[in-house]
Amino acid sequence: MGIEKYLGIIDHEHHVSSRHPRMSALDRAAQFAPFAALTGYDSVIHEIGRPTQEKMELDEMQMLHLNEAMMTIEERLSERPRVSLTRFVPDTRKKGGSYESLEGRVRNIDHGNGTMVLCDGSSIPLRDLTQLTVCPDEEL
Repeated sequence: MGIEKYLGIIDHEHHVSSRHPRMSALDRAAQFAPFAALTGYDSVIHEIGRPTQEKMELDEMQMLHLNEAMMTIEERLSERPRVSLTRFVPDTRKKGGSYESLEGRVRNIDHGNGTMVLCDGSSIPLRDLTQLTVCPDEEL
């Protein structure tokens, strides 16, 4: 079974439709182009691969330093003390988060909501603080 089955048609001209216009090579190729069968799949894979960190538990010494810094801030609150802090920012999409370092002046400690409010309006949850340093006056 080889070429014998095509001998009857091998010398015929290529059929040209009178109803349908000839398709360009680009349009013909587009029929076979890949398509996104799973929409959103790439973004899901990217999200799964995005690294996050676990929130570290503070030891007694770190807690002591945080408490001392908070007492100093409370005593100097009217002066709007300048602080340097590191906080854990929980990820909104998956388990874990990241650490962020900030500097600013403290406007208020909101014990009811458990937050430290900076003069720029940002509100830092106290439970997310991992390091807190009150900057000396000469650095102001």
